[in-house]
Amino acid sequence: MDESFANSFAKAQQFYGISLSSFIASVSLSTVIFTLEVLVFFIVRKRLPDLYTTVPEDVDTTRTTRKRHIVANFVRFERHHKHFDRYFFRRYLRSLIVIFTPAALLITPILVPLNYTNGKGAVLGVSGLDVLGWSNVGLDQADRYWAHLLFSLVFIGHVCWVIWSELALYVASRQHAPNAALCTVLVDSIPDDWMSEKVLTSQLEVFPGEVTAISFNRDYSAISKLAERRERMARALETAEISNIRKACRAGVRKQSKKSSSVRCLQYQSRNLLKLFGWLRLEKVDTTLVYREELRKTGEKMDLYRAALKEFPPLRSAFITFANPLAAHMVCQTVIHTSSGHMTPRTMPLSVDDVVWSNVNITWRDRTLRTILSNVLIVATASACVFPVALAGLLSQIIYITQAVSWLSWINKLPQFFLGLLQGVLPPTLVAILIKGFVVVLQYLVRKQGISSRSHIDLKIQDYYFCFLFVQVTVVISLSAGLTAIANEMTHGASLAATLAKNLPKASNYFLSYILLQGLSISANALLRIDCLVGKFILSPIFDKSVTQMMIRRRGRDLEWGTFVPVFTNLSCIDGGGLFYPKALKHLLTGLYMMQVCLVALFLLVRDSQGKAKCIGQACIMVFAIGMTVVYHHLLCRAFNPLLSFFPTALKDTLAKDSTLSPPFLHKALASSPTISIPRDDHGFGSTRTLQLKAELKGVNISNTDAIINGSGDMCLR
Repeated sequence: MDESFANSFAKAQQFYGISLSSFIASVSLSTVIFTLEVLVFFIVRKRLPDLYTTVPEDVDTTRTTRKRHIVANFVRFERHHKHFDRYFFRRYLRSLIVIFTPAALLITPILVPLNYTNGKGAVLGVSGLDVLGWSNVGLDQADRYWAHLLFSLVFIGHVCWVIWSELALYVASRQHAPNAALCTVLVDSIPDDWMSEKVLTSQLEVFPGEVTAISFNRDYSAISKLAERRERMARALETAEISNIRKACRAGVRKQSKKSSSVRCLQYQSRNLLKLFGWLRLEKVDTTLVYREELRKTGEKMDLYRAALKEFPPLRSAFITFANPLAAHMVCQTVIHTSSGHMTPRTMPLSVDDVVWSNVNITWRDRTLRTILSNVLIVATASACVFPVALAGLLSQIIYITQAVSWLSWINKLPQFFLGLLQGVLPPTLVAILIKGFVVVLQYLVRKQGISSRSHIDLKIQDYYFCFLFVQVTVVISLSAGLTAIANEMTHGASLAATLAKNLPKASNYFLSYILLQGLSISANALLRIDCLVGKFILSPIFDKSVTQMMIRRRGRDLEWGTFVPVFTNLSCIDGGGLFYPKALKHLLTGLYMMQVCLVALFLLVRDSQGKAKCIGQACIMVFAIGMTVVYHHLLCRAFNPLLSFFPTALKDTLAKDSTLSPPFLHKALASSPTISIPRDDHGFGSTRTLQLKAELKGVNISNTDAIINGSGDMCLR
């Protein structure tokens, strides 16, 4: 072994890593893009108030008071906030700053000079950005690793303190959450002999208060299909009417009397519905007449359905409303039925929009089968991503591959800047694109598991997505990037222990680029909202032919916390009442375990110039730290897990005081009513058509206050 180590270090690889140029390329490109996006934001912010609306806050506008408010808001944070998801996401970002700022200000200025001074240097194969890291510590300077151990223990204790204090604050703040005083429980898989209000009420009378309402769900699939058809007809009619008005305005038709303007407007009615069948010599039919007739028929049919709701077959699920919100929380935590699977799951939907109506009629057996199949497909999809992610890790260390594979030597002849882009920018970009594709598949598969609450779906997506990010972006990248250099040196006779100790830390170069790319791009994109700009100026003029389409594009998509939060969690290792927050904090412990295990391995791999292990003591202390972290994790879960989803009986008075009468959880198809938005114009065509449609279409909302058409026929939102 001693001879092997001697041969290894005698050969002294003469590789000059370009990790420094890769880092500079990542910094320069990301900084340039970040600066340009921020500059564009400040230029267009006031010119596009519809995209960059500000949310006013009730604070003093004086400069001194405003600065004091910003500082106090960062340091303390008010607990009583209207939107808990936004509040706790801001709090999570603050927690990350509290964790990493002391580390950056205290640990980095000490460890970087310690690693750099009298290090191995290029003579022993360490160059570029690696000279600032762990792998550059001199062979006979193993005592410096005690500083690494000390700061690691301090950092571990600091992270554990932040997580405990933040979870304690979260539990104290949850009594003001929107789901604190909810009184309605959605119960699935109700057995057949319990499918009556009398039986259910008798079974639930053991809970405090009384059952005020029981609403059994029914199979309203026929109404849902009819509502979807009516919505499509409304969108088609809106598009056709707007097309007619724009044609009339462009033709320069002057506004006259109500009768004449109506006649003139009909000259521009769309008659394209049957033009495709012109060879049949059929009579031309006005498409707007067809759409209006279809809307009337579907509206009348829906009225008949709504008048006979009890004729629809019942489903084995129900919304149960209690007078006391404490009873609702107790029902969700109590074993109610003796048979497995019955009366489960029991959830407290935040609102009607939180209910996934297509999943409320799924039995527990079907839900279990769906979950198993979904998990298998998720694992298979994640496994298929291993190869491209590993390829990205190899690209981040391409310079070492060129030394081992001779036919790739032409890469060394590329300019340093292009090499930096190849190693520093391309790998994280490829990983980001791959992650976007995986997110689409993940969201679809989780929603097919049969979960009846959208907020619970987001929480499950958060767990899956974090695991994917951690394994693919952290573990696979680390192994592939580090093994690139390891395999290269092993071909030259180097020992495994020595090469592992020197080259595994080099994988951190990729994460410097990844963090810069994610941090700068996400922050700048959040400000500029490039997708909204592209939609407004490019996609909207081409594809948006109705007011509703333009309004949907302006409103944008809802923020999906399940896939938004894990990105920040993984970089450092949410309105559902902030339920994302405790999960995100616990995910930090995964990164903590990973750091500790890597430190143990690196301590064990440290060798001096004689090939002897020099950091056994540090490794043993870190193993003890892992054990203490496990104990801390157990105590953390035992202390806070029962308080994260439900409320203790000690808050019964507060919950009773804050409780309000829950609105009925009616199926969305029963209360659906399409809206047709007609734009206004200078000639009065829009106002005329609005009055006509209101008179003809009952049960359809007709509005003409959302958009206008100018003299040239161009439409814009108001």
